[in-house]
Amino acid sequence: MLRINLVFYGTHTPEIDARILSVRPQYVIINPAHGLWSEISGTNMFPNIAAYQAAGIKVIGYLTAGYEASGSNGNLDRKWYTLEMNRELIIKMAEIDHVDGIFIDECSSFPGTDSQLYLKTLTDLTHSYGLLAWGNVGEARFDTWFFTAGGFDLMQSNEDWDGQSLSPVQRDWGNWISVTGTKPGGTAQDAFELTIKAWQQGLAYCYVTDSGYTSIPSWLEDYAGLLERYEQNNRPG
Repeated sequence: MLRINLVFYGTHTPEIDARILSVRPQYVIINPAHGLWSEISGTNMFPNIAAYQAAGIKVIGYLTAGYEASGSNGNLDRKWYTLEMNRELIIKMAEIDHVDGIFIDECSSFPGTDSQLYLKTLTDLTHSYGLLAWGNVGEARFDTWFFTAGGFDLMQSNEDWDGQSLSPVQRDWGNWISVTGTKPGGTAQDAFELTIKAWQQGLAYCYVTDSGYTSIPSWLEDYAGLLERYEQNNRPG
């Protein structure tokens, strides 16, 4: 498996699915049939979870905490990120879509007591189904509570990864942290170098694209090939 956290929120086509399947990322964060955006639009954005899982890919379904029901950067109606709605989405994604984990977007970096209760309720429910809980604060600096008491298995930090120095929490908890970056006009070599820098600094996962999360880069296969060769050449023994 390719050690990246590929994020794709666009429309799935046979061509796109074939390309993602060909590189076999360890994780794909997507909108399943009963995830947030599919529920909002009524469109089944990703019906082929079983095909990904058959290839060994872990499928992570998307929802947003809306900063613990206080507001969302996506201009969503509040009903879409209440605790009750997110509990419903987790249950549907677990029982109907059969995802491998839940991606909880828009978490407060330093949640207060009420926010912690909101988030812990979601991670407890996620774990009750045996699923992975993956939070997103979108920042380099955030509370270690997410790991020590919040029940999160992985945390997404930077979404502007460009090889910058790590924050204290990233240095201390790097094995449980992912980053993403968008490099407009970038190449497979650029993406490769940024990913390797993240790995060498101790971060668990990195995914770099040239066009955001609604498409995949034209050079995805070249990027994957460079990473595969790097890992083959740097395996112990």
